[in-house]
Amino acid sequence: MGGLLCVCILAAWNLDALAHSVPFPIFLAGVMAAGWYGGLWPALALTVLSTLTLDVVFIHPVHSVAISSPGEGVLLGVFGVVGVLISTAAGALHDARRHAEQLLRLNEALARAATPTDIAEVAQAQALTLLGASHTALWVIPGEEGTETARHVPVPNAGLPPPEVLTALAQEALRTGALVWPRRGASRGICLPLRNPSRMLGALAMLLPERASGPRQFQLAQILGDACATALERALLHERLQREQRLLDSVLGQAPVGVIVAEAPSSRILLYNAASERILGHPVIPSADVSHYARYGGYHADGSPVAAEEYPTARALLKGEQVRGEVMRYRRGDGQNSLLEISAAPVRTPDGAITAAVCVFADVTERQNAEQRLRASEERYRQLFEAAPQVIWTNQTDGGNSQFNSLWFKLTGQTQEQASHYGWLNAIHPEDRARLKAQREEAIRQEQAYAIDFRLRMADGGYRWQVGRVVPLYDAGGKLEGWLGAAIDVHERRRSESVQRFLAEASATLSRSLDERETIEQATRLMVPELADWSIVDLASPDGLERAAVFHPDPNAAPAVEIIRRHRPRPESPSPVLEVFRTGEVKLVERFGDEDYRATVSSEDHLSAVRALAPHSLLVVPLVARERLLGVITLLRGGTRERFTEEEQVLARNFSQRCALAIDNARLLTELKRSLRTRDDFLSSVSHDLRNPLSVITMRAASLRAELAQRGSIAPERLTTATTRILWAAEEMNSMVESLLDLVRSEMGERPNLRRTEVDVGELARGVIVDQQQAAQRHTFQLHTPETPVMASLDEIRVRRVVRNLLLNAVKYSPEGSNIEVLVQQCEAEGRGWAVIEVRDRGIGIPAGDLPHLFERFHRGENVVGRIPGTGLGLFGARQLVEQHGGRITVTSVEGQGSSFRVWLPQRQ
Repeated sequence: MGGLLCVCILAAWNLDALAHSVPFPIFLAGVMAAGWYGGLWPALALTVLSTLTLDVVFIHPVHSVAISSPGEGVLLGVFGVVGVLISTAAGALHDARRHAEQLLRLNEALARAATPTDIAEVAQAQALTLLGASHTALWVIPGEEGTETARHVPVPNAGLPPPEVLTALAQEALRTGALVWPRRGASRGICLPLRNPSRMLGALAMLLPERASGPRQFQLAQILGDACATALERALLHERLQREQRLLDSVLGQAPVGVIVAEAPSSRILLYNAASERILGHPVIPSADVSHYARYGGYHADGSPVAAEEYPTARALLKGEQVRGEVMRYRRGDGQNSLLEISAAPVRTPDGAITAAVCVFADVTERQNAEQRLRASEERYRQLFEAAPQVIWTNQTDGGNSQFNSLWFKLTGQTQEQASHYGWLNAIHPEDRARLKAQREEAIRQEQAYAIDFRLRMADGGYRWQVGRVVPLYDAGGKLEGWLGAAIDVHERRRSESVQRFLAEASATLSRSLDERETIEQATRLMVPELADWSIVDLASPDGLERAAVFHPDPNAAPAVEIIRRHRPRPESPSPVLEVFRTGEVKLVERFGDEDYRATVSSEDHLSAVRALAPHSLLVVPLVARERLLGVITLLRGGTRERFTEEEQVLARNFSQRCALAIDNARLLTELKRSLRTRDDFLSSVSHDLRNPLSVITMRAASLRAELAQRGSIAPERLTTATTRILWAAEEMNSMVESLLDLVRSEMGERPNLRRTEVDVGELARGVIVDQQQAAQRHTFQLHTPETPVMASLDEIRVRRVVRNLLLNAVKYSPEGSNIEVLVQQCEAEGRGWAVIEVRDRGIGIPAGDLPHLFERFHRGENVVGRIPGTGLGLFGARQLVEQHGGRITVTSVEGQGSSFRVWLPQRQ
């Protein structure tokens, strides 16, 4: 400053010598120079010194501080004010320049900082220089995770960790993301958050001296923080880039595929990895143009080389084409041929311009060969899969995505779409699905092979039994990779076994029953549900069909079952039951609906009962034993049950034969028991009945002999009575003998020799009544005859025996004192005349169940067996005698009210 003042004085002397003027501008220029180079205080000092120098040296009186005139005083004052202003302006410029230089040095230092450690070192030095900070610490958030991952960046050779006050400031700044202002104390702490527009990068904490508290220092601190934030962002990006570069180098180095990157538009190879040269068998060929690609060894299938512009990299560079998995033949550098699978894609800028192309390729020679072998193996497997005579399928590990051979679709009629997504379950019988799924899921859970039998629906709608086995499939490492299953048709064997088992069980069950009614009940139960949902048995009777049994397993159906049991099909209706009963042939009705119900039922309640059970199909099978039609079995199905199959029809026939034999055997056994019982009764009755007339003869003869011996004579009336009783007894015995003889003749197949004469039927009946009235004095006989004789050509002796038999039965089964009526009349029927003899009694009557069998040999009513003696031959013989005359005998009776027998004899032959 002194030198500058001397220079100004010398210049002013020289100027004054020349112009005799006060050199204010020279001194102002000096003040300006002092302020520019020294700042505010040197400029102010020079201003004061210059003012004194001007006053002493250049303003009169010279060499004195006095002022000669007011004008000079004003001039000197103006010089001082201007000097101060110039000093202030020059000082400000000096400070600005110095700060600019400091910031320039700060930016240059931060520009050289490549790592967070470098930035921490620069920040410490600059904070000390700019702000006089005693301690500086930098925290960095390395990634984008969050402020809790911030780490302190130590400064080399710093020694101790940052003070706790700086750590606390940094934590608060990182937490809030805002500037932490200075706090009062020996040192004033400040922490600046370092961030870019998108995230927090870290924090810079400093301890400032007490004097560094002005706005300028605070502004410098913020400038330092912003500069550090910019540098830190660049450093972090640089670190990230280096990591990614190392990762890329590692990936490319470890990649099993070749990678080549070429720039656009020059096509120059920018980057490649070691695998590229290993796969190609030669070094990557440098290229400055696409034409250089022709030096690579690609060739077409015909052996011609691949043109330069045909390589995938060239197409990606020139045309922007994306190539995916293109296979190219390649001749390696060692002369071997290989197959390369190449993919290439252009790299574009945001505006779509192509800047480079990436080509990735791999040697797939072995894979292609393996795939060819695999395809050949799969083709052989597929041929075996399709040629197998069994249904074969495969599944994934969870049992899904089933694949079947063509036999499955041929058998079931399903399509690929219908069988997918577990649709194949629709071809399994509904009753087998739950069991199959449960066993399948358990085997999948345990990874164990399993066997299963199920019914498979055929394309025609029928079901056939299959037996399948499913085994797990493992890869070379023992890991489950799927399931393989196969199934064979065992329907015939299974059906045969089932049929034989059913028939054997049915035969055993039927054979255990020796009663006809119980056998029928067993038969209806055996057929349900094996053959039908419910069943009906109708047996032949003299009046047609008699409903013997109806069985339905549902107890709720009992009311409808009882109504159906009481009602038979309406006569002359198109009933399948009546048709089978007429023809003796099996009848299958596949569709039996409401119209058929109406056409066959006999009443409205019968219709309601059939509707309640709602059969949709039925099978009517005859019961035939020893070439005799015993009745029919009706098998009915309803609901969702399938209609009868061919196998079920055959089974129904076999079962009906066994039922018929069982029923016939039960009848034969019943008839045998009845015959044995009748035989015993017959022998007992014959011995008893023959003893009765013999006793009469013996007693009467003994009485006559005793009376003759006692009196010597016999009274005529006594003799007449005795001989009458003896003759009656002899005639009774003769009738019984004749009946026995007729029975024997019929057994031998001989017909009796009828001695026909014209007989007055009324007189014949009267004669028989007179004879019977004498023997049965406790009953009254009434004869009703027309006024004109009823004549008929007949064997009088045999017809008298028929009438006497009917009268004897009327007496035997009527209470004492009751009246027995005999009616003789002439009737016209069937185009001819008939002589009819009717015998009515008021006796015990005949049970309804015995009426159809009343005229059978040895048959007696259930209400007289063991109570009233008899042979069971009287009515049998009477029927035979009447039928030998060409007539017939009928009966009507109500148990407990009496009976009426009518003998129809033709008047002319």
